[in-house]
Amino acid sequence: MPNARGDQAKLLARRQTTFGTAESAADGAFQALPFYNYNVTPSGELANDDAIYGDSYAGELVAGLRNLGGSIEVPLGLDSFGWHLAQLLGLPTTTGTEAPYSHVFTAAANPQILLGTHGISHAGVGQHFTQDSLAVQSLEIQAQKNGQRQRATLNMIGREEVKAGATLDSTPIAFANDPVPVGFQGLLSIDGSEAAGITQAGLTLGTGREADQETLNGLATAADIDLGFWDLSGSLNARFRDATYYDAASAGTEMALSLAWTISASYSLSISVPRVVLERSGVPVEGRNLISQSFNWRAARPATGQQLIEVTLLNATADYANPT
Repeated sequence: MPNARGDQAKLLARRQTTFGTAESAADGAFQALPFYNYNVTPSGELANDDAIYGDSYAGELVAGLRNLGGSIEVPLGLDSFGWHLAQLLGLPTTTGTEAPYSHVFTAAANPQILLGTHGISHAGVGQHFTQDSLAVQSLEIQAQKNGQRQRATLNMIGREEVKAGATLDSTPIAFANDPVPVGFQGLLSIDGSEAAGITQAGLTLGTGREADQETLNGLATAADIDLGFWDLSGSLNARFRDATYYDAASAGTEMALSLAWTISASYSLSISVPRVVLERSGVPVEGRNLISQSFNWRAARPATGQQLIEVTLLNATADYANPT
């Protein structure tokens, strides 16, 4: 009997209409998405009841709540990544009648939660699983100069996973032309100018979404996904050349950050955060090598007419609707 292999796994996704009801299996109805790691898994509590029977044996086993959550690590494919951005931020504003299309994603003041159905198929051993009512809790991106393809991590929550008898889609739609920038193509700008001496930049956008495991719904699974509030933060590492960043952190000076990866005039991704403040930090001396300084940052409440975060994706994908 063969063993399951990661290289034979497939991730299928479709936007879900109703909480608690997975999208139905159909050929050509799901998006096939590239990924590095898929750790969104179900869990179920077991405990012993505390009733007293006059002996030292543990009480009867009780099955507790059933949960679904974890992380996905995906390539920052400049076509496929828009699918994940839509699940996080909502459908974009798209312009262009032919490629390249420009998609602008923003964090709405009163967002809607876009749910998803995922199918995980292990073709080598003929095993298939369906996960429903998935929502993105947070996005994490680390930018640094290297020769590796850029990737991102999405943390997910959902309602339930069930074993399926067959794949949800035997002919899913794939992003055929999906270029991925490498690390050295990343560029950080501060207040519109290339940032000096930056060696690493991190960004985490949280949604605060939580699975509702409090509402009585007669089931061990969640009753809904609750809205939270946006939380945007990150980090910067820089060579110590002068006191520019130190002074900005000490003074609480606001700055605008922009991260961009550009492959060509037709393919790029830029992330703009207009109001950022560095947390105060010193400059440690750790040995005889180059001295670095590290700062955490947080985004401030957007000013009138501004966005908390704006992500612009230029690519060959016309829209991010479900496959027909």
